[in-house]
Amino acid sequence: MNVTDFEREFGWYVGAQFAVACCNGTATLHTALAALDVGPGSEVAVPPLTMSATTIAVLHAGARPVFVDVDPETWLMRPSELLSMPVSLYGVWSTGGAIDDAAQTLRQHDDRRKFTSYSFQASKILALGEGGMLVTNDEELAVRAREFASLGYRMRANQARIAKDVLKSPSFERHHRLGWNYRMADAVADRAGYRAIWQALRRGRSDCASLYRDAIDGCSWIKAQRIPDGGAHDYWAYAVALDAAELWHPFAEAVERYGGTRPFAAWRLTYQEPAFRHLAEDGTCPVAESLQPRIVAGQTNDYESANRNAEAWYRARMELNGGRH
Repeated sequence: MNVTDFEREFGWYVGAQFAVACCNGTATLHTALAALDVGPGSEVAVPPLTMSATTIAVLHAGARPVFVDVDPETWLMRPSELLSMPVSLYGVWSTGGAIDDAAQTLRQHDDRRKFTSYSFQASKILALGEGGMLVTNDEELAVRAREFASLGYRMRANQARIAKDVLKSPSFERHHRLGWNYRMADAVADRAGYRAIWQALRRGRSDCASLYRDAIDGCSWIKAQRIPDGGAHDYWAYAVALDAAELWHPFAEAVERYGGTRPFAAWRLTYQEPAFRHLAEDGTCPVAESLQPRIVAGQTNDYESANRNAEAWYRARMELNGGRH
C-alpha cells in the first residue's frame, strides 16, 4: 500500500472525505492548527492530562496553550469557549472542540469538527512505528493542510504526491506558500494493512479490556475511566484510578510480584513538566492534578499478556484490600 492508497482507505474507514498522511501525530496537530490560521496571538484550549505533544503542537504554531481541567469521571477535557483541541484519552472518544486529538483511537471522524488527528506511533492501535493522519470533510481545509504539510507545494486535497514529469519541468513553481516537510513515506504506509485488520485490532483491544474489567469488578477503591453516555472506547489502554496516590507503588509492586507487567502511570501533567512550567501554575487544573498520581493503566495490545496482567491485578487487589472491598 502506498501513501495515496492508505489515505483513501483510511479516510473511508473513519468516514472522512479527505485524508492527509503525515510523518507523525504531532505533525498532524500542527498542520491542523496552521490550516485554521492559528498562530501568534491565538489561544488554544488543551487538556493537561495527556502526552505533551498536544501542547507542543500549539507551541509549534506560535500560539498560547490554555490548560482546561478534566471531568473527574471520564477524565476528558471540559468544554471551553476557546478554539479547543481535546484528546480522546486512553481511547475514550472525546466530544466537542475544533480538532480531535484522536491519537489513542481509530474512532470515526465527527463531521461537527474541523479535523480529527490520528497517530500510528509504535504504541498506538495501528502501530506502524511512526506516522499520523489528519482527516476532514472540508475540502478547502484539506487543501490548506495538504500544502502546509508538503513544503507549501500547490496541491489538491486528495493529492499525496506530485507527478515526476511535473516536478522535472524547469518552469514548475514549487512553493505556493510556506510549509513544513511533514509528508509520510511510502515505506510507512506499506505497513498499514487494510480495513479488516484495523477492525480486528480494535476488537482485540476490547477483548483485553474485558479481562481487566473482570479483575476489578466489585472493588470500591479502584474505579475505571467512565465512558460518557452515548460515547465509545477503543481501549488504547485499560485505565483506572486508585483511591489514593499512596496506593500506586504498592499496587504496581504487587502486580509484578504476581507475575504481571508493571502497569503504566499517567503522564505528568504537561504544565508540571520542567520545560512547560512557565505556562501555568500548580492549582490551574485541580481535578487533573488529583487524578494524575492515582492513574494505573494496563496494556491491551496482546491477549495473553493482558490475561496474565489481569490475574495479577486481581491478586494485587486482594492483597491490598486491608479492609477495603
